[in-house]
Amino acid sequence: MGRIEDCDLWWFRELYSILAAFADAPENTIARIGGGVSVPDDQAEDLDHFRGCILAKYPDARDLAVMKVVEEVDAILERRSLGGEAFEEGFWTNQGFREHPDWKAIRGRARSFLLR
Repeated sequence: MGRIEDCDLWWFRELYSILAAFADAPENTIARIGGGVSVPDDQAEDLDHFRGCILAKYPDARDLAVMKVVEEVDAILERRSLGGEAFEEGFWTNQGFREHPDWKAIRGRARSFLLR
């Protein structure tokens, strides 16, 4: 993979920030982002956006470890999205973010990646 331009490094910083939000205790993330916001929806949109920006400009970035974990998380989110094979409205609420088994799986993946 070629060198990533300095002006684009912030995209990766944002992915790490989102993974950290997913890895943290849900109550901490909700408090930090704001209880009036649907944290899962907000963070999932950002994850998809920055992932898309990176892959559009740096297709070979998909081989980076951070992009692999982002792809795993994004696959779960896509499955749970409207039009996905397992859409579930409660998944996208802050309560779902606290309790849903798929969010617990996402939390585990994010933690494992960040603490490796």
